[in-house]
Amino acid sequence: MAVTHSGSAKAAATDAVTALLSTNAKLKFRLTGTIGAPGTAVATLALTTPNSFGAANGTTGIAAAATITADTAATGNASPVATASLETSGGTLIIHCAVAAAASDINMTNGLTVANGDTVSCSSLTYQAIPS
Repeated sequence: MAVTHSGSAKAAATDAVTALLSTNAKLKFRLTGTIGAPGTAVATLALTTPNSFGAANGTTGIAAAATITADTAATGNASPVATASLETSGGTLIIHCAVAAAASDINMTNGLTVANGDTVSCSSLTYQAIPS
């Protein structure tokens, strides 16, 4: 039998993780990396306050990010973005994920290469601690 979780358990897990981000979280797009060695950031986007994420849905456990402010002066280069991280305002990395053009944790629709001075934006972002 596979392990399953109730909607309230999924929501509680998601809320616990997003609470670690608190206010003024940052979404950083990176060239490579893991949670232990996150790699070079080429764009840093701010999540607005008062909370970086709203409360998780009690059935699905999915939480939506608050408004995300674009980085209008990215420090990109010729290497493609490969990962992204969500960090506290103080720079503590909480969530790390893959980035690709499609079928990934975060999908970049205008190509994966960020040039120096580019604007990088994110129209929406959701998080779910326990997948369905």
